[in-house]
Amino acid sequence: MGSISEPILKLETIDLALLEASDPSERQRLVQACKNQGFLYLNLASNPQLVEDWGTVLNFMVEYFAKGTEEKMQDARGSDTYGYEPVATSTGAVEGLPDYYESLKASHDGLRWDHTKLAPTVAQHYDLFRRFTDSANKALQAILRELDLALGRSPSHSFQSFHSVEQPSLSTLAMFRYPMQDSVDVGVGHNKHTDLGTLTFLLCQSPGLQVLSNKPAGWQYVAPKAQCAIINVGDTLRFLSGNLLRSAVHRVMPVDKLQRDHRYSIAYFLRAENGTEFTDSIGRSVSAKAWHDEKFDVFRESHADQAKRAILTGGMEQNEVLLY
Repeated sequence: MGSISEPILKLETIDLALLEASDPSERQRLVQACKNQGFLYLNLASNPQLVEDWGTVLNFMVEYFAKGTEEKMQDARGSDTYGYEPVATSTGAVEGLPDYYESLKASHDGLRWDHTKLAPTVAQHYDLFRRFTDSANKALQAILRELDLALGRSPSHSFQSFHSVEQPSLSTLAMFRYPMQDSVDVGVGHNKHTDLGTLTFLLCQSPGLQVLSNKPAGWQYVAPKAQCAIINVGDTLRFLSGNLLRSAVHRVMPVDKLQRDHRYSIAYFLRAENGTEFTDSIGRSVSAKAWHDEKFDVFRESHADQAKRAILTGGMEQNEVLLY
């Protein structure tokens, strides 16, 4: 899978069991991690079913993505929240080149209510994906609850109050493969961005994720850690917190400059209810759904057009020195 020779970012490891028990010390460590780097490890050892499902989903991905493109395109739905998407759909991590990953997605709403939106392959494994997303969602809800307690947010304006599982949202399970390459001319990685939603629950077993760190400054790799998810703050949580919590710019780059082996990652993106309003990175009042839709549109723009507005990186790259 390649070894990391570049700088590696040191992150706090937060224990899920202690968060669920509302341990005060762990709560404070969580808040500091969300304020400082905006990334952390979440130890999942207390949830063996979730760890087991991680392996099962990964096995499914290996088999699924090995299929021919024509067969996988039968799951394509032209959507940012469900279905298959081939490589080179958006701009990539290197100027002038497209991305080089493919994905299969299942929306949280589709798994809960509207099963007609699910790609046929996802529907065939419904119980696994529903259980997996419910577990990831529960872990992220525990993080939101502890952040609410630590920051003294009132019940009516708590982070949790904007994330009812009974209300429509664009929360999504996404499975990614970065295929092995013979040449980078076809595309590279995943373009720099901040996540548009609230919190991201990421599982991966091989390196490639890089964070634009503030201390130390510059691009730093995040090393995978056994039985741990990588959690990061998204734009929505940053905006709802009044910019107190940090949504860090990140990207995916091959560790050996060329993707020499298939790289797989699983992400559950927790997003606020569609009608949630906040002030975005350029001072507008927008809804969670509007921010989602616009940001995905920007992903598909040229690098030159992306640089004109503080959308893709949430204003964080431009304000790195000023804010931090």
